[in-house]
Amino acid sequence: MAKCIITVSVLCVLAAVAVRGEFDKKAAMADFVAKSDSCKAEVGAKEADVAEMMAKKPASTAEGKCLRSCVMKMYEVMDTQGKFVSSVALQHAETYSDGAADQMKMAQEIIDACSGIAVPSDHCEAAEEYGKCFMEQAKAHGLSEFKM
Repeated sequence: MAKCIITVSVLCVLAAVAVRGEFDKKAAMADFVAKSDSCKAEVGAKEADVAEMMAKKPASTAEGKCLRSCVMKMYEVMDTQGKFVSSVALQHAETYSDGAADQMKMAQEIIDACSGIAVPSDHCEAAEEYGKCFMEQAKAHGLSEFKM
């Protein structure tokens, strides 16, 4: 049974990777919720911003975009310059997929497609652009429906 995990931006990449093996989905979700809550407080986001992120919808507020940037930074897939860190995203994908070759190939393709896109210098706007790319790439790879 295919299971996927979502995150913001890179979490969309991670969502594109089916979960297998010893990966503890409940612990991963608890970690994601804790990081999201911390970021929510840090950037002044509302529950509606979190709900949009969880529903994989574009952020409708500046705080929602900054929430996504903060989460990406918490997972270390966005650096202090607001740039996507492909190597870390690939490490996360390997963990979540238990290194399954077909899933890693797909994750690498999505990461490669999105890591080099031009993004604004504003980290919040950059996170939103990365997220859009991940969703487009996931859909292009036939991963239009993610399950938690």
